[in-house]
Amino acid sequence: MKRKFVRVMFFGALALSTVTYVGCKDYDDDIDNLQQQIDAVKVSLDELQAKVNGGAVITNVTKGENGITVTLSDGKSYELTNGKDGAAGKDAAVWTIGESDGYWYKDGVKTQYKAVGVDGQAGADGKPGADGKPGEDGKPGENGLYYVPNQETGCFDIWKDNKFVESTDINWKVASEGGISAVLNGNVLTLTGVQGKDGQSISVDLVSGIALSSIAFIPDVVSQDVPYATTSNPFYHIKNYLDETKYNTANNAFKEQSDWGKSNVVAMNYRLNPEDANVDAKTVYGFIDRKITTRAAGDRTVLLNVDNKTVSDGVAVIDATVNPNALVENQEYNIAALQAWYGQTPLTSDYVHVTSEEIDLVLADSVKTVQGEAAVTFYKRTQSIAKGESDAFIKQFVALDAEANAAFKYTGTINLKDYVGLYSDIKTDWLAELGFKGMSYEFSIPEKYLANDDEKTNQQWFITKEGENTLANGVIKVNPEVVNGTPAIGRTPVVRVDAFLTSNNGAKKLVASSYIKLSITEEDPTPGTKPDYGTINMSDPKAADYHKLESDDNAFTNAYPLDNVNMDYQAINNKIYGTAKLTSTTFWNYYGGQDHKYNVLVTVTNKSGQEETIISEEVSQQTDVVISNKGLLLNIKLNDDATKTSAIKVGINNQIKTQNTYKDIDGKGAKYSVKIIIPSNDNSHGDIKLEQIFYVKEECVPYVYNPLYYNETYKSLADGKTYNDCIVIKGQNTSGHWEMSSVVSEHFANMEGENIFEYYNKVNNVNALQFQWASGITGVTPDPLTSFNTNETVKLTEAMTKRDDVKNMTYKVTLVNDETCNFNYNIVFVNPFVAGTTNGISIYGNGIGENTGATMPQVVVKDNEGSNIYSYNNTSKTLVLSSKATDTYKLTNDIVSVEYAFVENAAWTELTSNMSEDSKLEVNDVTGVVTWKNQGSTLVKDYNLTVTAKVTFKDLSVVTCNIPVKLAKDAQ
Repeated sequence: MKRKFVRVMFFGALALSTVTYVGCKDYDDDIDNLQQQIDAVKVSLDELQAKVNGGAVITNVTKGENGITVTLSDGKSYELTNGKDGAAGKDAAVWTIGESDGYWYKDGVKTQYKAVGVDGQAGADGKPGADGKPGEDGKPGENGLYYVPNQETGCFDIWKDNKFVESTDINWKVASEGGISAVLNGNVLTLTGVQGKDGQSISVDLVSGIALSSIAFIPDVVSQDVPYATTSNPFYHIKNYLDETKYNTANNAFKEQSDWGKSNVVAMNYRLNPEDANVDAKTVYGFIDRKITTRAAGDRTVLLNVDNKTVSDGVAVIDATVNPNALVENQEYNIAALQAWYGQTPLTSDYVHVTSEEIDLVLADSVKTVQGEAAVTFYKRTQSIAKGESDAFIKQFVALDAEANAAFKYTGTINLKDYVGLYSDIKTDWLAELGFKGMSYEFSIPEKYLANDDEKTNQQWFITKEGENTLANGVIKVNPEVVNGTPAIGRTPVVRVDAFLTSNNGAKKLVASSYIKLSITEEDPTPGTKPDYGTINMSDPKAADYHKLESDDNAFTNAYPLDNVNMDYQAINNKIYGTAKLTSTTFWNYYGGQDHKYNVLVTVTNKSGQEETIISEEVSQQTDVVISNKGLLLNIKLNDDATKTSAIKVGINNQIKTQNTYKDIDGKGAKYSVKIIIPSNDNSHGDIKLEQIFYVKEECVPYVYNPLYYNETYKSLADGKTYNDCIVIKGQNTSGHWEMSSVVSEHFANMEGENIFEYYNKVNNVNALQFQWASGITGVTPDPLTSFNTNETVKLTEAMTKRDDVKNMTYKVTLVNDETCNFNYNIVFVNPFVAGTTNGISIYGNGIGENTGATMPQVVVKDNEGSNIYSYNNTSKTLVLSSKATDTYKLTNDIVSVEYAFVENAAWTELTSNMSEDSKLEVNDVTGVVTWKNQGSTLVKDYNLTVTAKVTFKDLSVVTCNIPVKLAKDAQ
């Protein structure tokens, strides 16, 4: 039977029946099937087409009892059958693309064939697919291959990167005559095998809704490393995990494992265009690296994974995780684009620069840990229990006399799940707050933890788990076998807690393990509340101009910039001892623990707005503390002897970083906080928290341009464009002749009688000054690929052919703290010479024999001031250089050459293409003499020709003089 393929149009031989759904939760399918039988109202294909044209969208296609059932966005379904009784339609196949996973489904059953070229959202177990399982052949589609139905062959073709790869023998069409095949591909439903009005088997495309046309990342932050936007919130990753089977056999110490990928989840916003495009649950989102061809087998892991997605009001919010092992040192390769597949039509966004910072994790006491400060931890286990967890093993980490971490009354319970959390000391924040997911905790009661009495009482016997005896249940109570429970009072058993994270691909990994020591009390433990003394400011916040900072320890000897940040003995007495209501000799009886220790913490606000710790030290009161690190200078003396001086000094030097590295706070620069935290020993006194805030700002201001050269704007005579920040170069006399060059130092104003290289390399904390032509600049020296830090001459490598030539120069200022300020400006080379005016020549075009005319006398070259440079001398009958050309520009005849040629205009073309064989029209390229030999024809009109005299001043300028030449029909 002859087959046809028809787009959009439908033929009315296909019968449909309306199905109305009743929304019951548990019996939807049964009620729907029953409703289909009751409400079988037939409509024509034209009516269905009208619904689609009216805005109804095809939301689902399934195989029905007698054919194919199409569900529209109006809530109704329609059954398509072939023939009057629908018998032929019973042999049908419906192909749809799975939601999120991007595989082909046949009649609702997932196949092994990938339908899209990216991996979709991971399932609950981290594996692709709505059912959480990969295809039969492992991970199809991982190399970018996907299957596209071929209308002609009835089989799938394999495609990659939107291009055909190879054919297959995998059938998607129903083989039997009269069977219907349906493929729902995005917003296009293709029906094959339906009967048209003439009884022929046809194929039909039904297009519904509006297709997505583009997606674009909505940037808030631009990367400082590469010219791409980056994520508003940072990616963080955890490098290592633990494995009970991977340990040092000599001491059982864990060998940290790193063959995984675990990051936080960052929301990335993408604008969808048009806003009302069809982007329902069938849209598959995935990320690609650099360009789509990098998905080839053996290439790097994709940088980003889709963790979740939400779409609303034309914006897709993609929750993404990063694969830290895919990041490379070359930042230009750490870019990824989002790809959205609605059906088999991919749309790719712009690229986003991806970075990720490795952070630490600790298993922290969530009750005692204060967000923003260092974590309070339990007793960390650093060895594997693969060889057993004996009493001696446990006591390596938690001694019998070690303090308890938590307490509960012997008649009550304690839920240890409320006491544990994963924390980053680097970020001084909980992993959950940083966007990490997949944390879980498992609790176990070790078999033995023996007391030091004669009986070696096992303290573990006194506790048991409450409720179901599962590892995830952290509720602990006194063992019911202990009569009345009172013998448990005073016991200090231990519970092991193991912390897990699920990797980006869903694998559960052990990341930390600790022992929690419990204390069983007679009464409800009342930890009490320490007095809160607040934060004591050492002095008001200070501001520093980086360019005025001193080097080394001069910050302590000179007043600028942090003057008065010097807590002498009076300030110490008032702000520390006075706050605690103690004296210098009694203060340390109540503070700093047995060893009289306190913490020094210096933080700075990073670009993401988070506090980043740059100094964290625990120090002893008995030692004078001297810290010189990362530009911070601290000198702390806290004596307990009334006869000795106590003082705290804070300074900074030119090694400190500015807002070029960290976040600029309110235009003041980078914000630093120096904290000295002295913890109290009990609840009768509050912790002493001293803080000094200061800001460091560095203004990246371009150096002052030389007013004799500088033009704020310049409109090019060559291309008509306007350029900003221009140094206009007219050339100079160098090595005995004029050339298009300039010394870089001339572009900037002298400071204190010194040029830019002499002055700025010794003041303002400048470490280096480096120039280089901008990327893509050619035809210049020094070499565009090489930077220079000395006073070089910049020039063009070839003679100028345009009126001017604009070249972009960059310069980088490297500060003593290794920060850089980057600038650029335009160097405009102006061609010194222009063509003068000429009257042209006339030749009698109907003269007998050869008729000639000299164009050389018409050659005139002037400079931009209108002075004559090169012209015809009637005495010598040659072109000669003027005195200004030889005296001022130092030009010589040996560097000047002239080449003559006709302009092949319409008049020249008409003459040369129609003159007789023996005729001649030529110009001598050396002398400029024009010869016209008219062999037999009679010109009936004047022919206006043009001869160009190309005057080349070697390595300087090329000037083209256009000389009119008229072949006149009449004698002059």
